[in-house]
Amino acid sequence: MTLTTAAVGTALDPTTFTWTPTEAILYALGVGARPPDELSLLDEHQGPAVLPTFALLANWWAVKDLRGVLGLGEYPIVHGGQSLKLARPLEPAGEVKVTGEVSAVWDKGKHGAIEVTTRGIDSGGELFVAVGQIMVLGGGGFGGDRGPATPEEPEGNPDYTVDDDIRPEQAAIYRLSGDRNPLHIDPVAARSAGFDDVFLHGLCTLGFAARALINGPGGGDPRALQSISCRFAKPVMPGKPLRTQIWNQGTQTHFSSVQGPAVALAAGTATLAG
Repeated sequence: MTLTTAAVGTALDPTTFTWTPTEAILYALGVGARPPDELSLLDEHQGPAVLPTFALLANWWAVKDLRGVLGLGEYPIVHGGQSLKLARPLEPAGEVKVTGEVSAVWDKGKHGAIEVTTRGIDSGGELFVAVGQIMVLGGGGFGGDRGPATPEEPEGNPDYTVDDDIRPEQAAIYRLSGDRNPLHIDPVAARSAGFDDVFLHGLCTLGFAARALINGPGGGDPRALQSISCRFAKPVMPGKPLRTQIWNQGTQTHFSSVQGPAVALAAGTATLAG
């Protein structure tokens, strides 16, 4: 495989994602929601309210076969970044058709990066747009553009901090929403791939950040979070605390997620209603 800009415009097979309150509740549990403080996310008698990042499950089903579509062979691939913009809040049950295509390919030197843009459309029109970056480790050096620079991190003390406990079984719960990669629950598989131990799915960590934004400046209302974006910097380990730091800067909110001294989610931005 030689990764080049010729991959730009490659279409992914469309997929349809259907959900009920059960899937919405299972996802909320997978990204750390706990009663009684977040009962609205977990009780079907109250809707339930649906976390905006639940839409990224539909996105994941659309992009999960990217390796085969682009013929990436045995190159290791990791999730480098993700953004999501919602046109309106998600309902407790629904169906969405997701289409996607490779929207950019960048040469980072040793590594390559692929940007994939997906769009979810339901009976009401466009529901979401998601843009993900996939790093192809060892797939660079083909002479392409390096892509956009990483945004600077905010300075000063955060306006909000939200602390979560990443339970030992967190990845085992999250994987029930679709991504069954053994790296997240099987220590043997993780070490065989060069990692020290199992680690949380990146999109699961992003779900924790979404909850922090909602429970902090969002006033506890999932409908307040309209867009979110971040870079996946370091893996999050189960069984250890996670802190999300949030800065309000004008019309945009910035965030980062840290576990001990390590920054797990960097360059985080979000748009909150009001």
